[in-house]
Amino acid sequence: MSSDYGWEKLHVAVHSLCGSGSQPERLVNAVTSSLIHITPENDIPKDIRQEFEEFMKEMTSVPAESDEGTIQATVNKMDEIALSNAVEKIISFYDSVCRQMDS
Repeated sequence: MSSDYGWEKLHVAVHSLCGSGSQPERLVNAVTSSLIHITPENDIPKDIRQEFEEFMKEMTSVPAESDEGTIQATVNKMDEIALSNAVEKIISFYDSVCRQMDS
């Protein structure tokens, strides 16, 4: 079971991905302003929880340099395919949570 909070944060993240700015900027914003606040065991359905946790681990996998933070550092190292895959993954998480809310 997921919470309304998880849905809300994923919803805001999807809106961030559609907003203004470059794709890397939108991705960083989606993760830092929304997804980072999700507690998977409370907010994400069990069947996608591990995938979400792995995604968040990947989004913080590059050590920060100077004042950028690990999410920004990770996104800075991504090529266009990795950026696209990350965006698609967020949309997929949102879709899964929405589908489970309807059932």
